[in-house]
Amino acid sequence: MTFLKISGTLLLLLLAANLWWRGSSRRRSLPCPTIFAGFLESAWMERLIGTQVTLDRIGLEPGQRVLEVGVGPGRLLIPAAERVLPGGEVSGLDIQPGMIERLKARADRSDVSNLTTVIGDATQPHFPTGSFDVIFLCTVLGEIPDRVAALQQCYEALKDDGRLSITEIFPDPHFQSRTTVQRLAKSVGFRPQTIHGQWYFHTINFIKNGEA
Repeated sequence: MTFLKISGTLLLLLLAANLWWRGSSRRRSLPCPTIFAGFLESAWMERLIGTQVTLDRIGLEPGQRVLEVGVGPGRLLIPAAERVLPGGEVSGLDIQPGMIERLKARADRSDVSNLTTVIGDATQPHFPTGSFDVIFLCTVLGEIPDRVAALQQCYEALKDDGRLSITEIFPDPHFQSRTTVQRLAKSVGFRPQTIHGQWYFHTINFIKNGEA
C-alpha cells in the first residue's frame, strides 16, 4: 500500500471517529477522557490552541470572581487565577473526578491559592445565583448533550451584567460554529458583546442583561 493510500485511510478513520464522537455527544456526555490530560497540559499544546490568546479575549481583570465550565486539568484556569489577582478568585467545574484531581495537583505545583473546584454536571445548579463576574467555556459546549440547560445555569450563576465567554477551536470534534454559539446563548437571554478571531478559532463574549 502506498504512502498516499495509508495517509488517506488514516484521514478517513480520523474523520469517521470525529463524526461518531460528535454525534454521540448529542445523546450523552462524552468529555475529553482524563487519560489525555497530559497531552492537554503540554507547553506545545498550550501554544497550538492559544492559551494566552484565549485569556486575552476573555478579558479578565483583577478582583473578579471567575468560573470555568469543563475546566479539565486547568490549562486556562491556572493562568486565569493569576490574572484576577489581587483579590480575585476562580472556580473550576468538571464532570470528571480525574480531571479535578489533575487540576488540584497542578494548582499545588503552581502555588495557586485562589482556586476552588467542584465535581458536577454543568446542566445542574452548583452555585448561588449571581456568584460570578465571568464564566467561560473553551471547546466544551459541544460536549454537553443539553447545551441550553448548561447555558441557563451559566446565566443564573452570573451577576447582572456579568460576562459569558465561549471559545471554539476547529477541528475539535465538538466544534460549534459562531452562528450556533450565538443562537444558543441568545436563547437563554444573553446578548452578544464582542466576537474575536476567525471561524476556525473564535471567542464570543456575551453579557447578561447588557447591551449588544
